[in-house]
Amino acid sequence: MKMDSCSHEIRVSRGMRMLCFDCTKCLGKGMLSSTKCLGKTLSVLFKNKVDVIRYQKEHYTRTYDREQLEPVYGFVDLLNKLSSKKPWVNVCDCKRDHREWKDFLENLVTRELFDDPVGALEQLRTLRKQYNKKSVLQRYPPDCVKSYHKVLDNLTHSLEETRLIRDGSEKIQSVLQPSFIPSLISLKKPPEARAIKRYRVLDSQVTLLENSMGWFYFLKPSELSLSMHEVKTLNDLRDSASEKYVFELIEPIDARDYFRKLGGELLSKLDVDVDVRKLSEIFMRYTAGYGMLEILFHDPGVRDVYVDSPPEVTPVYVDHESYGICTTNIRLSEEDLERISSKFRSIGGRPFDEANPVMDMELQDIGVRVAGVREPSTFDGIAFAFRKRRNMPWTLPKLVSEGMFSPKSAAILSYLVSGKCSILVTGARGSGKTSILTALMSEINRNDRIVLMEDTPEIPVDYLRSHGWKIEHLRNQPPISRESMNSYELSPEQNLRAALRLGESVLVLGEVRGPEAKALFEAMRVGAAGNAVLGTIHGSTPYDTWDRVTNDLQVPSTSFKAVDVVVSLGYRENRETLLKERYLASVTEVGKFWESNPQNEGAFFDIMHLNGLEEKYNLDESSLFRAISSRKNMSLSDCLIDLEFRETVVKDLVKISRMKNINDVLEVDFTAKVWNVCNSLVNKQMLSDGLVDYEIIRRKWHGWLREQIRLMNEECNDQDSEKKHGDVQKVSV
Repeated sequence: MKMDSCSHEIRVSRGMRMLCFDCTKCLGKGMLSSTKCLGKTLSVLFKNKVDVIRYQKEHYTRTYDREQLEPVYGFVDLLNKLSSKKPWVNVCDCKRDHREWKDFLENLVTRELFDDPVGALEQLRTLRKQYNKKSVLQRYPPDCVKSYHKVLDNLTHSLEETRLIRDGSEKIQSVLQPSFIPSLISLKKPPEARAIKRYRVLDSQVTLLENSMGWFYFLKPSELSLSMHEVKTLNDLRDSASEKYVFELIEPIDARDYFRKLGGELLSKLDVDVDVRKLSEIFMRYTAGYGMLEILFHDPGVRDVYVDSPPEVTPVYVDHESYGICTTNIRLSEEDLERISSKFRSIGGRPFDEANPVMDMELQDIGVRVAGVREPSTFDGIAFAFRKRRNMPWTLPKLVSEGMFSPKSAAILSYLVSGKCSILVTGARGSGKTSILTALMSEINRNDRIVLMEDTPEIPVDYLRSHGWKIEHLRNQPPISRESMNSYELSPEQNLRAALRLGESVLVLGEVRGPEAKALFEAMRVGAAGNAVLGTIHGSTPYDTWDRVTNDLQVPSTSFKAVDVVVSLGYRENRETLLKERYLASVTEVGKFWESNPQNEGAFFDIMHLNGLEEKYNLDESSLFRAISSRKNMSLSDCLIDLEFRETVVKDLVKISRMKNINDVLEVDFTAKVWNVCNSLVNKQMLSDGLVDYEIIRRKWHGWLREQIRLMNEECNDQDSEKKHGDVQKVSV
């Protein structure tokens, strides 16, 4: 192949046409500002319309999208118009052919303007000057010269008015990125957008932007800041490693760590002056990892990531905990999505193709739940929704600090768990059901045994186990597997029967979507004998949940009596930010004396409900609280005092976290220690005095808390501990 030639192809994907140039053996620079590249591009665009142009040159890819190509298309449209109308033909009425003029202009429009637009325009300007010379006027009739001079004027003016000529091809913006990144990252910020917040994720920069159109998540990955030497090293490393290692039998869930270590080892052997840690991390992202999605998954502020179809046209969206749904500057390529889909198939062990177009699985290595669809369930390719789970369990004080409910509501929920109630958490998708369920689990006494059943693991079981909770984790058959009947997992009903044989335990069921509802209520009926039962289900109000359970899921109406409490979650709009936020709508007691309709027969009793922005409580008339007090062998007034003390503890923890900036006090390892200390203080006083004076308990509790803060300050003064606990700051006692 000659060194002055390049190859090209047009790729059609989901209605988007991409013109791809391989400039490896071309003297052009792989950009529109290069005369050779511009000429080749104009020649192709003259007969083909495309949405994106991509140049591959050495170790980089330069991309122009449709908006950036408007000056080029304006120029091509003019050339098409000139070629069809041929304004240089039949210019004058004389009988002379003027072949030299016609041939020159036709050659200029059909060839010269493609090869070198600026150079061809200079030829036109030169020709116009020559037509004013005396020698030309003597050779040709004045009327002919005048007519052709007018053609030259119009042609020159038309070319000068095009943006390509007026602004120059060098001003056309593009995106230059390393060729190992298959997807597109746009660095053009939205119009009139202002920066709201900036922070770093891994080695990349995140900027949150706002304009009249909404919120934008603008990512500048560290990959775009690599030197040419680092890019070349990574490209060479990926090519060589792919040939040698990709086909090895590596456990999919371990592949990320494997390739991260492999990258570090290979880079060390190359004896090159690079940041081995940074490059090995990037190497892992684009071999065994999830590409650009890796950065989004590691952002603690991102709750969900959405990839809509068609992928190369539609940007990725994220649900940010502080700013809601944001449009990103990332568009994943179809190649990237197919690679990621293949990896998901390997990890999940289930097909994802036209015969099985729905995917539901868990990426346990990074704590992300995946839901995917493709043709024929979609019109335009693959789409994914990624839901991140919190690596550390939620706690009730942590949810209070997030504004989901008040300390008093947290105290009520904590008290209900200690009272071994059957609690059903209901709400819309994403309303926080699993977060509440995890927080309620963290309130279970660590001496109790828990049997947890989930189809997709969302609760951080390993973390809870490492902090003393005794959990047996059972896998339910996922809904998709139930439909296909090709699965080794047990159904929820079968798992429930197994769980009941595992001995006396607290039963916890993850999200209930279908027939497993019967298993949930059977578990609650069994749990009524003395153990707590917790579960979640889609719904809104207690009545809507009962209606769905009985009519949609075909559970006998009276089985709903097994539920002691329905915790209803919802969404509301923050009036200051206009963002959607999650909140606790009500804590509703379910009475036991009704026949057919709990709503009409007054069986729903709100222990707490939201009235506008104010929480309303009605504890004195609660039959459930009387039953719990009897179960605890306490008077109702003592139970209410116990409830107030729990509220005080939550208030203190949230206050310290906000005023002193000690976030660790809201995490499960510290809150579990808090409740152990409080229960120990109560039990000691009961053994010594036979009564509980909560005023004394409060004083001792505050003394213990001050001592813990003092110890945290000492840790802050230790440099090694400061590196280990970077978010702990020195505070005054």
